[in-house]
Amino acid sequence: MSTPKKLSTADFINSPAVVQNLQKLKAAFGEGGRDLIISDELDLTGHQYVNLVQKGGGVLGIALIGYTYTLEQMGVRFLRLAGTSAGAINTAMLAIVGEKEDAKSLKVLEAVAALQLPDLLDGHPVARWLTKQFIATKGFLNKLKAVWLGIGIFYTLLLITTFICLWLLPHNQPMVHFTQTLVILLLVATGFLGALVYYITRLLKRLKSSGYGINPGNFFYDWIKTLMQQNGVDTIDALVGKATQPIPGLHLRTNNPEGTAQLEPDVTFIASELITENKIEFPRMCNLFRPQDRLNELHPAGLVRASMSIPLLFESYFIYGIPQSDPSVQKAWRDAFGETTPPAEARFVDGGILSNFPVSIFYNSAIAIPRLPVFGIDLNDTAPSDKSKQAASWTFMGYLFRIFNTTRNYYDKDFQLKNKVYSKGIGTIALPEFNWLDFFITDAEKRVLFERGVATATAFLLQFDWEAYKKDRSFMRATLKNDIK
Repeated sequence: MSTPKKLSTADFINSPAVVQNLQKLKAAFGEGGRDLIISDELDLTGHQYVNLVQKGGGVLGIALIGYTYTLEQMGVRFLRLAGTSAGAINTAMLAIVGEKEDAKSLKVLEAVAALQLPDLLDGHPVARWLTKQFIATKGFLNKLKAVWLGIGIFYTLLLITTFICLWLLPHNQPMVHFTQTLVILLLVATGFLGALVYYITRLLKRLKSSGYGINPGNFFYDWIKTLMQQNGVDTIDALVGKATQPIPGLHLRTNNPEGTAQLEPDVTFIASELITENKIEFPRMCNLFRPQDRLNELHPAGLVRASMSIPLLFESYFIYGIPQSDPSVQKAWRDAFGETTPPAEARFVDGGILSNFPVSIFYNSAIAIPRLPVFGIDLNDTAPSDKSKQAASWTFMGYLFRIFNTTRNYYDKDFQLKNKVYSKGIGTIALPEFNWLDFFITDAEKRVLFERGVATATAFLLQFDWEAYKKDRSFMRATLKNDIK
């Protein structure tokens, strides 16, 4: 039997859909986007810079790569980067690969194409089966209800029939044998149900002891750690050094009273800390968990692992041994959250619980005229029936996701509603036929995700108006200042 062909970057970028979209952009803006104007900030070679925020979305993160690949093909580079969960993964890779002025998405795509997504589910084989059947497969809840209903009906009928045979029917020889068979069958069925309940109870206890996650997440941690090491990032200092490296010849194409002041690159991963119930911005807030001279006790791979810790699917990520008595750590907690006593340990789950699309992180009210835009890549896998305002049409999973999405999206949505101009920099990749937790998607589906990202970025660039964006941002700031007065 021949070994299945592994995906390569060529399988993605040579797709006819990808090629056609890039040809559209080339026709509109010239080779490499030479006639495209989306920012006033440039480097020596003419690359334009934007701040980029990437939304979390599980396996849908492949579409993020298609979007950033398209931007890079048009000469766009990224000054400040932020992301949550899957967005944090792509953000981390864009931060650590090469120099700031380099195109990086192909390297990211190469790493993801070589990754077997089911390997991320590194728990017990039963956990992988449950994930595939319960989470990744549409309609499984209906099948599950049918199975349990069938078991309940079978057991009830067996119980009633046995009762009738034991107490109501005559006890002649043929009936005695039949009744004995029913009793044995009833005992076996009762024993099976008892064992099933016992096993489920054991699983729940094990789930509690393992940080309420059915997968340890060790495979992902080792994977991202290896990628970081291959790019010279082994410590927090190295990560910050890579993310903040200076850009040669950074300048503005137009006069701006702010000049290039504070135009400094950085990177941010969002995680949710449960013990103190706070949103954590890594690596900026690493000083909450270690004093400055001990920051490198934390590995940068852990920061990304903390951001992608999807509750129940992956175990929580912990940072132990926080030096509670260290004055600098105490000050960090007071300044950040007003906490007078730091916790002894920190427990993280997916940053999307609190901020899945942290566009607000780059808001700067002090800038009168923006020098570069804030671009955001949104992922939307809501099925048409679950988008409906008619609650009766929602599926059960759609109902649950409404609850989850209301919680995780409200803070970011509230910012966008109050600062609507930021929506002009956001491209939304529509993926209604995909499940963000389906780690068993096919290679063909991976290519579709990438193509959808490319198509959305193409449509976005063709309609984005930098001059109008600048005017709207300036008007928004002036309006806010007047409202404050």
